[in-house]
Amino acid sequence: MARVAVVNLDHVAVMVKDLDRSLAFYHDLLGLEFVTSEEHNDGPISTMTAMPGVRMREYRLRPARGVHGHTRVDGPGLTVDLIQWIAPESPQARYPINHVPSSHICFGVESVPEMYQVLLDAGVEVVSPPVTFDGEGEWHVLFLYDPDGNLIELNEIGTGTQHAHEPKTHPWSRY
Repeated sequence: MARVAVVNLDHVAVMVKDLDRSLAFYHDLLGLEFVTSEEHNDGPISTMTAMPGVRMREYRLRPARGVHGHTRVDGPGLTVDLIQWIAPESPQARYPINHVPSSHICFGVESVPEMYQVLLDAGVEVVSPPVTFDGEGEWHVLFLYDPDGNLIELNEIGTGTQHAHEPKTHPWSRY
């Protein structure tokens, strides 16, 4: 067992090519709440990234409200940080869902089917129509891409059900 441990999940950084276009997607379309914006120029950010002359812009967002599954998402806590690198400019790559490295962000929504229609109306690229899983209750899942090709999962959990992503015993739990 580690002597020190991770105590919370602070933020998820999402690299984007056009910060304002991404703000329209994450804020206006998905409904995340705007928290703050920042610009970073050289100094500590260059030291932290080991990249001299860094310039970047950042918008910090958070889920708008409520409780999803077993995680409280209002108030302080996890944020989504949209980051546009001005210098050095970011190359753009898009990986298949099963590619390593590749990751996705999962947001809980009130209604996956309703959000699916909103996304279609807005011309968003979705991987497939919503899928319904049955287990200890029913939940709906949808994968889509943001304007930069970042993979996003949306899920909706039926009332009184166990969340599909609750911790389980994993082979690496011995560490």
